[in-house]
Amino acid sequence: MIYADLKGKKVLVTGSSSGIGVAAAKMFAEQGCFVGVHYFRTPQGGEKTLAEVKKISNGCLLKADLRDKKQITKMIQDFVKQAGGIDVLVNNAGSLIARQFFADATEEYFDDAFATNVKSAFLAAQAALEHLKKSKGCIVNIGSIAGHNGGAGGGGIYASAKAAVATMTIAMAKEFAPFGIRVNSVMPGLIETRFHEQFSTPERRKQVAAETPLGRNGRAEDVAKAILFLASDAAGFITGEYIAVNGGLYMRA
Repeated sequence: MIYADLKGKKVLVTGSSSGIGVAAAKMFAEQGCFVGVHYFRTPQGGEKTLAEVKKISNGCLLKADLRDKKQITKMIQDFVKQAGGIDVLVNNAGSLIARQFFADATEEYFDDAFATNVKSAFLAAQAALEHLKKSKGCIVNIGSIAGHNGGAGGGGIYASAKAAVATMTIAMAKEFAPFGIRVNSVMPGLIETRFHEQFSTPERRKQVAAETPLGRNGRAEDVAKAILFLASDAAGFITGEYIAVNGGLYMRA
């Protein structure tokens, strides 16, 4: 699917050294976008993604710890300098980090989970806001089905953070709408990426696939397609909403 309006757009995808971020970066490149590829701990992944982007379009590589305001501010400044502005911010970076139950989770883990998944999106949006006002751009936040169902064992704190992302998306959409900025989110179910290879057993992944109405777990490309739609003019009158990409595992009236 080609969205003609995306050609030439400047798109920053956080956490694009693996998984959903890689798929999104490549798909934006296929649309003719200038793509900012962000990484923190995995430079090889970031470099590989950028190489894929540059086969078909243009882009740049950006490193930042998204829990740190100074690093995020510099990342946005560097991207704007190289791209000439920013039209789309995809707040994809996030992690379960570890499975810790509420009964014995450490305060440090709680703080890190919220900083990694919620604070990062807040700080990136804040740093990009003035540039998005100029472009009347948009923000796509990546949430999780865990924000609805509380997550699997030991994932409750992560789930709480993703629920906060859902509410923050709505609040940002209301606040930024007068500037012509749309803010939406995508809520994936179980997507077969390094994330679930790390935090979910093969047995658990097989079980979820069997419980999913469409009969399989998701692929990174499934989520990336929803991100592209929300970034395009096809979603020009949509803000404060989410698209659940989970094969029907979670449905709503």
